[in-house]
Amino acid sequence: MLFTTVRLERPEGTVLLRGVPVQIEQAAPDAMQRLDLDGARPFDLFWLYTTQGVPSVPLRRRDVLFDELNADPETGQPAKYRVAGLVETFDNDHQEALCQRLIGN
Repeated sequence: MLFTTVRLERPEGTVLLRGVPVQIEQAAPDAMQRLDLDGARPFDLFWLYTTQGVPSVPLRRRDVLFDELNADPETGQPAKYRVAGLVETFDNDHQEALCQRLIGN
C-alpha cells in the first residue's frame, strides 16, 4: 500500500488537477477477470482510492494519473496509471478506480 499524490490528465497532456491525495495498492489477481486489457499482467493492475474526498474534477475511465512522489522502477519516470474501469464514487467521501500501470512513454 502506498500513500502519494497524483496529477490528473485528460486527455493525456492536459493537466486538470495536481496534488490529489490517493492510496494505491496492488489489485488481487481476480481483478483481471473483470477487464479485457490486452497484454496486461495481473501485477500491472492497481486499486487507486482518493483519500480526501472526491476531487473537484472527479476521476473517470481513461484518465491518466501520474504519481508525483514515486518513480516507476522500470523507467525512472513518474509512475503512470490509466483508469481502466468504471470509477465508483461513494457519496462525497471518496472514489475507487481500477487502474493499469503504464510503462514507458
